[in-house]
Amino acid sequence: MNREEKKIATRKKILDSALELFAEHGYETTTVHMITERAGVAKGTFFNYFDCKEDVFCDLQTFRATLEFEKLKDIRGPILPHVREFLMEFVRIGPNSRQLVRAVLLSDLSNEKSLSNQRKMLEELKDMLIPLIVEAQNRGEFTSAIPADMIADQAIQTYMGVSFTWGMGMGDDKLITQMVASFELFFRSLLP
Repeated sequence: MNREEKKIATRKKILDSALELFAEHGYETTTVHMITERAGVAKGTFFNYFDCKEDVFCDLQTFRATLEFEKLKDIRGPILPHVREFLMEFVRIGPNSRQLVRAVLLSDLSNEKSLSNQRKMLEELKDMLIPLIVEAQNRGEFTSAIPADMIADQAIQTYMGVSFTWGMGMGDDKLITQMVASFELFFRSLLP
């Protein structure tokens, strides 16, 4: 394993450990020390990758979404199933307990740094979605009446809206079930 691969593996180990701990102990009670212990890395190593615990969570979703996006580079056939799967994978890699969703949403809104990190993560997601949407529009799979960036914004708002209401205790017991239903309606509205 070369140096770059080791860095990616270390980052992934920290992110995976953090996600496990967030699910087990809650976001608020999980500490950087707990994350480094679980990941088997020094605290200094943690801070080589992240400034704080909040950065870990935002990077967790962005990092994994980027890995999933890499799989979409050479799409063959209809794009819609690939976009749908990409968004659903983004849901699968995110928090899956109502407590964690609430904690993350509260943290994201509680201070400017967290809010900035969340905006950055959502902008990166949008930047990943736009080329897929443009390609779907060029192929006649999505309507061209709505600009691709607006569709990407609406996809993100659908994701955030479902996360917010589900985190409050509304809807099906499983977040993925809520997301599938909401995105099915969303995608139907994009048909030409």
